Amino acid sequence: MALANVLELKAAVADYAVRSDLPINTLIALAESKFASSVKHRLCEKHVEIAVARDAASFPLPVDFQEGRSLKVNHRPLTLASIDALNAPPGETEQYAIVGNTVRLQSRPAKDLVVALTYYARVPALTEAASTNWLLATFPDVYLYAVLVEYAIWANDADKQATYAALLGVALGNLAADHARGSFSGSTLQTRRFA
Repeated sequence: MALANVLELKAAVADYAVRSDLPINTLIALAESKFASSVKHRLCEKHVEIAVARDAASFPLPVDFQEGRSLKVNHRPLTLASIDALNAPPGETEQYAIVGNTVRLQSRPAKDLVVALTYYARVPALTEAASTNWLLATFPDVYLYAVLVEYAIWANDADKQATYAALLGVALGNLAADHARGSFSGSTLQTRRFA
């Protein structure tokens, strides 16, 4: 059975559960809420350029922001710092902090600038209108077992919950291994020392 879209996922869960009274949309939403903010994979990386006006102390993060990978101004990486460390006169900024859904710069820019942000995006939720996403298309077993764990909780079946949770753990391990292979394949990641 293929799991190319949300309808096929729902059919597969119904086949496993052998029940017709499942609150399937709720089960999918609960599964997504548990892994959507923690799944990281190279396929969910995004790069955006954000215009920051002169004298602006902060700018909003993208709505699907999960975790930052890189923040640069003029090809120069900025360093993540404590919010308490950010207090410099206007000019060049070297550091930033994330406060809620915004990025706060160390100093207000003396001129308009463009910030380059590379980040991990949250897994987009499945809906009837958006019936697939990169996770379902590439790792359907993650979705299937996550929803089946929620089904077992709903059905109050501890044995099935343990079984599906173990299978989900294997699927998430495969996803993490694929991310590591794809992100660094062909070479060993090396660090440089700065004098």
